[in-house]
Amino acid sequence: MNPLPIDKSIAQRCAVLGLGFDKTDIGEDVKSTLAAVEKFNMDNPILDLGNSGTGMRLITGYLAGMGKNCTLIGDSSLSNRPMKRIADPLVAWGATISLRENSFPPIKIESSALNSDFKYDLKIPSAQIKSCLLLAALASKTKIEIIENTKSRDHTELLLEECEADIKRFDNKIILDGRKAIKTKFIDIPRDFSSAAYLIAANIISKVDNKIEQTGLNKTRTAFLEVVQEMGVNIEIQNYSVKSHEPRGDINVLSSSNLKGVDIRGEIIPNIIDELPLLAVLATFAEGKTTVRDARELRYKESDRISLLLKNLRKFNPNIGITEFEDGFEIIPAEQSFDGPVEIETGGDHRIAMSFMIASLKSKKNIKFDDMECVETSFPGFFELIKKWYQ
Repeated sequence: MNPLPIDKSIAQRCAVLGLGFDKTDIGEDVKSTLAAVEKFNMDNPILDLGNSGTGMRLITGYLAGMGKNCTLIGDSSLSNRPMKRIADPLVAWGATISLRENSFPPIKIESSALNSDFKYDLKIPSAQIKSCLLLAALASKTKIEIIENTKSRDHTELLLEECEADIKRFDNKIILDGRKAIKTKFIDIPRDFSSAAYLIAANIISKVDNKIEQTGLNKTRTAFLEVVQEMGVNIEIQNYSVKSHEPRGDINVLSSSNLKGVDIRGEIIPNIIDELPLLAVLATFAEGKTTVRDARELRYKESDRISLLLKNLRKFNPNIGITEFEDGFEIIPAEQSFDGPVEIETGGDHRIAMSFMIASLKSKKNIKFDDMECVETSFPGFFELIKKWYQ
């Protein structure tokens, strides 16, 4: 049995579009989206997305396209994540949307049809803004042209192609004519690469080779593999295939010499944004400096991941050299001290919790977590799996 959850980014999109998929191995965020979708036909529904930021953004686009009166809410963490970036283009298109303090959920959508075709220049690389607008065009049966100067994740485009939508892709342009309805299909979703990254890192740190099977290998998601190879890790892909337009395969960590520091910035960042806290942990065990820049987006996730990550790294090893930038950080490794224990402040952020669980595999300290439940949002059973495979 494969212990990884299915790719939640693809599952979220399938949920909103009403496409079939295997719901056996999904996290709480996808469950929240599915529950919200069940209320689409209600009059003026209040849709609780829990901690699912992706679900909230996708549904906002889709229901704005439908011209549906509704309110989207979330938990305390999601209620403090900015949503203006998705609301602004929808409002420019013709939707009526209000936000708390003009930035945060709840999101209130008032019935207003998007009747005209729309062109949008995506100023920042964001798969969620792009997907929000594509789903709005599909729901409103209008045409959209999106200029994308820096590539971001393309799960929505691949899914629409799989469902035979009228979508065309060029070097920096996507055109979707929503007047052609998609075909409802069952989607074979691969295992989640972002979740697999933690097992890859655990293999590296523990110097073991637990095969990570049938993981999604979409090229807009897998820059983590490129970076760890640059750090000195030998990776092999086996049993490669493509199903439902999404590539997948088995990942083997064959060997890893002493890790070396790397410089991460520029166009690779959107492809690796979720794995940056994990790479920061690996950097503490490397030789030489690791620098991350152009990653200001990290401050607007489930937590301010730059600030919280570095705060916990200082607890984990006070000897590490750390410099914080507005858009990233610099880490200079150092010998770990023996004093402890250390309690990791997760901020309710699953990626912070999981990253420091991987750090604990090579720690001289007793590491505890103030919140372990937050991991259920994306990787149910994560802590138990790490203990079973690596401790």
